[in-house]
Amino acid sequence: MDDRENQLVRYIEQLPKMNVSPDFSMRVMHRIAAGSQRVFVFAGFKKLAVAALAVAFLALVFLTDLPLFPQFKISNLYGYRRVELVFCSSSQNPKTVAVAGDFSDWDSMQMEKVSDSSWKVTLRVKPGKYQYAFVVDGNEWVPDPDSPRQVFDGFGGVNSVLVVNGGSR
Repeated sequence: MDDRENQLVRYIEQLPKMNVSPDFSMRVMHRIAAGSQRVFVFAGFKKLAVAALAVAFLALVFLTDLPLFPQFKISNLYGYRRVELVFCSSSQNPKTVAVAGDFSDWDSMQMEKVSDSSWKVTLRVKPGKYQYAFVVDGNEWVPDPDSPRQVFDGFGGVNSVLVVNGGSR
């Protein structure tokens, strides 16, 4: 044995001696067996939960009009794409609506009023993924109610996500 092994042996020999009951190993084995039975119960539950989620997903896909891949009006302009964002609100009657997002370094861009409850803006952006929100009357940040993709903004709110594809359409 080398010096480190000898030190380890001396250290172990200095540890206090413990007396254990004769049935100690039997109790340990019983606890291990009981724990493995609990794992099998939870494993069955996990399989049931995954199956229920799969059924719910398939029901959403086949029984609703929820788009799997939303389509945006995009045209090819020298690497940029033209994207039209529309904000519609039947419950509010805003005086001004703007949009802010990654594509504008979060500076507000005023939208054009189309009707009493509808506003639109046309953007030229490069392909990519952008977070954005509408700014209603200069102070209320509202995610796009028509966007199926949303993420938390890190400030207690929600941003919408705009995905601009790279290929021409």
